[in-house]
Order: sequence, then C-alpha cells, then structure tokens
Amino acid sequence: MVGRTVLTMSLALAATGCGTSFESVTPSEPAAAAPAPSGPRGEVLRGPVVYVSDGDTIGVRLGGVVQRIRLLGIDAPETKDPSKPVQCYGPQSSARAHVLMPRDTVMTIVTDPTQDRIDKYGRLLAYVFRTGRPKPVNEQLVADGAARVYVYRRNRPPRRTADFRRAEAAARAANRGLWGACPGR
Repeated sequence: MVGRTVLTMSLALAATGCGTSFESVTPSEPAAAAPAPSGPRGEVLRGPVVYVSDGDTIGVRLGGVVQRIRLLGIDAPETKDPSKPVQCYGPQSSARAHVLMPRDTVMTIVTDPTQDRIDKYGRLLAYVFRTGRPKPVNEQLVADGAARVYVYRRNRPPRRTADFRRAEAAARAANRGLWGACPGR
C-alpha cells in the first residue's frame, strides 16, 4: 500500500511538473511524436519495459516502481488466466507484443482523460507509444490482428476508439492474425 501511495504521489507530482522525474531518456533518442489527439491530454509518463505479460498487459518502470499497464481500448486472447485455457491466437498475440515492446525499451505511456486511470486489478489504463511513432502500440496490435477493440463502458469509449475500429475492420477484411486463425472470433 505504501508503494502504491508513493507511486501515486510521484505520478501526481510529475503530472504537475513538480519534483519527481521518471526514467531518463538518452539524448540520442529522437523526441516522440505527439501521442495524444487534439484537446486535453492525459497524463504522460516515460519508462522502460520490464516485462510483457501477454498481448494487452505489460510492466513498465515508472519512478523506480514497476507499474502494470493495461493497454487501453484493446483485448488480446488470454494466455495467463488460470481459470481459462489458452485462447486461440493467444501465444501469437503475446509474441507480437514482445516484438513491439521489447524489454528495456523506453516507452511513452499516455492515459486517456475520458477513462478511469486504474482498473479494478490495479493496472494503469493507457496508450503505449514507442519513441518517434505517432500510432500507439495498442492500435498496432489491433491492425496486426493480435488484439480486438475493447470498450469497457459503451456509453464512454476511449478517445482513440474510432482509429482502433478502422484498424480492426482492415485486419478482419484481410483475415490477419486472430481473424483468420480463430473460427467464430
């Protein structure tokens, strides 16, 4: 509980431009493209990937603490749920997430101000960007057919849902990833 309180305080200080800074970025890294759409932006954090759990959950070091991140707006087939068998295309989805978010790669994490910040499992809900890329990894996973669009509250979809739906429609039409591999998906 103390660790979570310290992280929350650190994130709040960083968001207001006070005090705590997150993992430093080497000067040779190009600046990231503007990750958020026009209008008020969510909280922007940076840190290295510590682990990829599966196709929609990663661990990132933020302020010296590893924070679990749930990629917002998508759902990948399960591979780690002890109450469910490994789902069709789960291992491939997880492998694609590993390729897009390699360990120790500094990522930009952006929350969506229209959504809850933390889910019921304590994971930070966010878009994840690779340095210099305008499209979030979340959307790339959908475009690759490694995940599908997921909206938790239908009356309050995340800001990038329209982009994600277009990527999903193209993946479905091309039978990419899970759309070609999993009957009835």
